[in-house]
Amino acid sequence: MEQEIKQAVGLGNPQLQPEAEVKPEPELEVTIYDFAIVLAQNEPPKR
Repeated sequence: MEQEIKQAVGLGNPQLQPEAEVKPEPELEVTIYDFAIVLAQNEPPKR
């Protein structure tokens, strides 16, 4: 009976493969200090 269920679902077919588990990308932590550095680097020159 287990074999019949696998065939009905399609797991008995060698063409079908279970999907690989996708690892989520780690989220970058951006702080206000990072923003201040970028802002300071891109400020126009003072006269």
